[in-house]
Amino acid sequence: MADPALPLQVAGWIGNACFFSRFLVQWYKSERAGKSVAPPVFWWLSLVGTVLLGAYSYTRESYVLVLGYVINGLIYARNLRLRRQSAAAFGGARLAALGGLAFALLVAAAAREVQRRQEAELGWVAIALVGQSAWSSRFVVQWWASERASESRFPRLFWWLSLLGNLLLLAHTLHLGDPVLAWGYMPGPIVQARNLMLGRRPAKGD
Repeated sequence: MADPALPLQVAGWIGNACFFSRFLVQWYKSERAGKSVAPPVFWWLSLVGTVLLGAYSYTRESYVLVLGYVINGLIYARNLRLRRQSAAAFGGARLAALGGLAFALLVAAAAREVQRRQEAELGWVAIALVGQSAWSSRFVVQWWASERASESRFPRLFWWLSLLGNLLLLAHTLHLGDPVLAWGYMPGPIVQARNLMLGRRPAKGD
């Protein structure tokens, strides 16, 4: 598999910078609040990062990662829309249907990756599938909690799913030997563990 052109590599590193900085912003805001919070800039940085890394992943024929970026990008956009009072709420049945569709598409993407990428190993693609399923389902959980509250929220289950998905996807990208993809998952476990710690203590002002 040929290496991506320099502009795409640069785009991938910029995407990583967006993901890393979003965690710093969310961490800082959460430390001040004493609980996990989601400032608007977190979602904007997430949206930009996922577009750039999604484009880069496509050039690597990592279809499971590409679809994960697409799914998460839609959820980032939804969280930005939730900040508007006019945003219509999604019901549980619609979210469940969307979640089921997303999983079916991830399975199809995994099958295509094994078929199209000669060096793809079934075991590692399966790890990527499970990791991406956890990574994407965390936002279904977050989306449901946010729809019920009519504002962006991070339940504890979000961070547990994030930690599981992050570790599996980090292992997969390290196996691929692609530093652009791997670095996107390296800072995550630290932030996820910290948010789980914040969720165990009373928020400031409670």
